[in-house]
Amino acid sequence: MFSFFLLVVIYLAFISLGLPDSMLGAAWPVMYQNLEVPVSWAGFISITICLGTTVSSLIYAKLTDKFTTWFITTISIALTAAALFIFSIAPSFLILILAAIILGLGAGAVDAGLNNFVALHYKARAMNFLHAFWGVGTLVGPFMLSFYFAHGLSWRSGYTTISSIQAIICVIVLISRTLWKKAGDTTITQNGSKPELKQPAVTLSSALKRPGAKAAMLGFFSYCSFEQSSMLWASTYMVNVKGASESHAALYAGLLFWGITAGRIVSGLIANKINGKPLIRIAQALIFIGLLLVLLAPPSAAPIALFFLGFGFGPIYPTMMHQTPEFFGAELSAKIMGLEMSAAYIGSALMPALFGVIGRNISMSLFPFYALLLLVINIMATEYKIRATKRNH
Repeated sequence: MFSFFLLVVIYLAFISLGLPDSMLGAAWPVMYQNLEVPVSWAGFISITICLGTTVSSLIYAKLTDKFTTWFITTISIALTAAALFIFSIAPSFLILILAAIILGLGAGAVDAGLNNFVALHYKARAMNFLHAFWGVGTLVGPFMLSFYFAHGLSWRSGYTTISSIQAIICVIVLISRTLWKKAGDTTITQNGSKPELKQPAVTLSSALKRPGAKAAMLGFFSYCSFEQSSMLWASTYMVNVKGASESHAALYAGLLFWGITAGRIVSGLIANKINGKPLIRIAQALIFIGLLLVLLAPPSAAPIALFFLGFGFGPIYPTMMHQTPEFFGAELSAKIMGLEMSAAYIGSALMPALFGVIGRNISMSLFPFYALLLLVINIMATEYKIRATKRNH
């Protein structure tokens, strides 16, 4: 029973991870005017957060040699709560950048820590539901801000509320220490065997040399590049290429998030019955169909196309996460997962920006082909990882 209650705490923590992810995009149309900065400067905040998460995901791999997941998660959520409060009172753009650094450092460690813990201690279903709760968190911010704006409240009130929610979740995680202790350390294997004696610390460089590690990193890089590029540019593509109205395109882009959340819920229901490898291949096929729909469908069918694309996205990230201990062993999972997530964040930061340059200087109509290239790279990387790790076992 304690395992169930701990999982509830972990899900709450992952909601806290998703809460700020959609806030910036929803609040920025008001924020940049209030702060009197160019609209394009949102990209500086986004990249700063991504760089912070990259650093913290690598730091996490080092921290696991000295600290428990509970301790790292508690401190990290406290950092995100503080960062969001600074967002709410920031008098200038420079202060926002400083807050973005803190937010990224906190978020990366929470992401890496909880993914590794769930991969080691729970079945694949729990991992998919974990990321579905991230999706729940991303849906809260825009709806809350919409309500606040409709009632004449500031974007600062939205960030204050999110910061308060984060603080409450931090307290819940803090007082749940007994549950974490009962679950044991991350040396416990997924099948519930007894904890083994702690092995000598594994370095990041030795983990990187493990067969399949670089392919795993490329798999996360390509997937997150694809997902984030779609989140950033799908709406613009629908307006500039498909001729959709701006209001409709914004609504359609929101359906991408709904599709991701739905895909993770459904995959969570079937993950214990379908092995991770075929589940990822099915999801990749669904993404390919979704891309064809985005390319060929008229604007009236855009909601179906983007929801379908998001639905295909749903299972891939959590399933790849859950496979890390399976492919690389429990003793390497924290280090490999830190490397995987650093690659994911680098892709999230750089590749959407790269397409922005392509779209501005060549044509926004190239988006489906850019996305297809990233999908092909993801397929090749995941298949190579399977073969490389299989040869190593």
